[in-house]
Parts: sequence; C-alpha cells; structure tokens
Amino acid sequence: MSLAAEIAELRRRRAARPLPAVRIEHGRAVPGWTFRIGATFAVAGLLAGAGSRSGLVDGVVVAVTIGLTVWAAVRPGRTTGHLAVLVAGLFLLGSPAAPFDPAALWLAPLAYLAVRLGWWAERAGRRSRVETAALWRSGRRDVAVVGATVAIGGLASVATGTPVAGLVLLGGAALLALAWWLLPR
Repeated sequence: MSLAAEIAELRRRRAARPLPAVRIEHGRAVPGWTFRIGATFAVAGLLAGAGSRSGLVDGVVVAVTIGLTVWAAVRPGRTTGHLAVLVAGLFLLGSPAAPFDPAALWLAPLAYLAVRLGWWAERAGRRSRVETAALWRSGRRDVAVVGATVAIGGLASVATGTPVAGLVLLGGAALLALAWWLLPR
C-alpha cells in the first residue's frame, strides 16, 4: 500500500468513528489578578517592615520600596519577590540589632508569601482563573512553613525579652531545617 493510500485510509477511519462525548467540570476558582495584587502588597509590606528597622536614610528606603512595589505591580514574578527578600535583608543589615535582628523571623513569613504570590502571579494572567484545588495542593505546605516560622519567631521573642544572638541563630537554624524537610527538592 502506498503512503497516499494509507493516509486516505486513516482519514476514512477517523471520519467513520465519532469522537467520544467529554464533560468538563470546573471547581471554585480565584481570579488571576488577585495574585498580582497580593504579591504587590506582600513586597510593599516586606520592604516597609524591613525598612522601618533599618538605620538607613528614610528617603532611600522609601524610594527603593516604591520602586520595587511598582515593579511588582507591573511585572510580578519570582524575580521581584526574590529581589524584595534580598533588599529586605540588606535593610536589616542596617538595623541597630544587626546582624541578628529578631525581626527577621517575623519578616520571614512575609518574604515567603511575597515569593509564592509572585510565583502564582507570574503563571496566572490577569484574566485567567486558578482553581482552588490547585492552590491547596501546595497551600498546605505553604501554611505549614509560614505557621512554623511565626511560631518560631514568637517563641524566640517571648523567650528573650531582648534580642539574643544565640536564640535567634537557633530559631533560624530550626527554620532552615523545617524548610529543608517540607519543601520539595
């Protein structure tokens, strides 16, 4: 049989066989623009919180915060979230309690939230929708990481009326161990 005859036979078989009926159901969904707004507010809150602890000139902190917040609103993504975490760390290095500022454990959940919301905003367009089932797949892990971070930060603050570098280091090590255990590699 020639190639032309085989193609003709394939077309005849495809026309003779109807396609199966497919039923599609959609669950509850979140609009894509909410991730963009959430990522913008998370970046702004992270930088404002870290900047308030910093001893840098207020004008520099405000300018950098506004610049990164506008960038997060216009082009959200992982890069914006990670850059906000980096700048927040630099702001915290300028704090009087540097290098072991206990505010780092309180800002860590906001940093994680900024990166995750940026990740979702990068993948979901403004007009798209993301089903809540997809969000809960990684959401359980996210809630566990953020909850543990807040608990560790709270315990470190309660245990020490004043910032103690050893306990902050212990809390940071516990946070890293928890993230290593929970996050996929």
